[in-house]
Amino acid sequence: MKYLILLIALFTSLNLRSQVKADGYISAMPTWYRMENLNQKLWENNIHNRINLSYDFSSSVIGVVQFRNRLIHGKTVRDIPGYAAVIDTDQGFLDMSYNLASGTSAILNMTIDRLWMDFFLGKVQIRAGRQRINWGQAMVWNPNDIFNAYSFFDLDYPERPGIDGVRIQWFTGMTSQMEGVFKIDRNHTSTIALRYRFNALRYDWQLLGGKLNTEEWAAGLGWSGQIGDAGFYGEGTYIIPDNEQEVVIASTGIDYTFKNSLLWRSEFLFSSNLSSDQIDFTNFISGQASIKNLSVAKYSIFTSFQYPVTPLFNATLNGMLFPGVEGWHAGTTLEYSLSTNLFFTTFFNLFVSKSTTNTKNKDYLGALRIKWFF
Repeated sequence: MKYLILLIALFTSLNLRSQVKADGYISAMPTWYRMENLNQKLWENNIHNRINLSYDFSSSVIGVVQFRNRLIHGKTVRDIPGYAAVIDTDQGFLDMSYNLASGTSAILNMTIDRLWMDFFLGKVQIRAGRQRINWGQAMVWNPNDIFNAYSFFDLDYPERPGIDGVRIQWFTGMTSQMEGVFKIDRNHTSTIALRYRFNALRYDWQLLGGKLNTEEWAAGLGWSGQIGDAGFYGEGTYIIPDNEQEVVIASTGIDYTFKNSLLWRSEFLFSSNLSSDQIDFTNFISGQASIKNLSVAKYSIFTSFQYPVTPLFNATLNGMLFPGVEGWHAGTTLEYSLSTNLFFTTFFNLFVSKSTTNTKNKDYLGALRIKWFF
């Protein structure tokens, strides 16, 4: 809380003319979970408010603070042991997550997930503080996103998590860039890596390498471009852990927009460290994301179709298949624009897997959301 008080004091003491920018949103999202293998039905309602503030100290120095406030009420809080502690956990070096209030069935949490300063020095940009490092090229699975991987099934966090660290970008040309990042987390383990981006053969390429979590070496390759009128992209990372077997994680995808505006996208993921025997969707949905657990099986296939039914109504249907494993996922998202800044969205996800007793496990995740941007 002390960080937020200091930041508010700083912003209010500044000359708040045109240098200040502020926006955000507020949403309400009731969510229902049904997990047959645990014989459990849960629900919660999440009131989510986000505030984004930035201040231009000068043409070369910019400061940003962004935070989210969430009031979570329901059976998840009441029936899941340690749920309040999970919500309060901050993976960064600085603990900037606070349960302002906590009861038997409700939690009020505030988390500062962006807190950085930008310095522009000619062709060099330095960003220090809590920030998002997005090195992924694919849309669903990002093996190159070594700093802050995220889950495809996190329905209400489009900003994605950030890290505490320093990023230095050197713009070496019109289509080339060198970037170095240093990250430190709550366990005082560090990740340091370099990335070089360039254009060749009409494709954008990236090469990266570094040391993850103080102990694992990693090297990666990513690309994005076109095959005819279709987008073609992919990425892969090779990890060498200490005293463990090497890990290869790679994804590739293609997308195409038809003349009637139907968008089709398909991706494939290979994770050498994952099993092709049994899959556990429950732990996958609720667990902490990393590039080592982007999916639940060694092989994963994703396909989606997105179509603007009307200028105000958008529908998406997606599915995942796991070859070699008796498991699959299907989901749909329907979004309607009620006004310029007001949206109503429905989500439904079904997860089917085979248990150790050869019975079918079915997990359901459904949600409604109304969201207003300001």
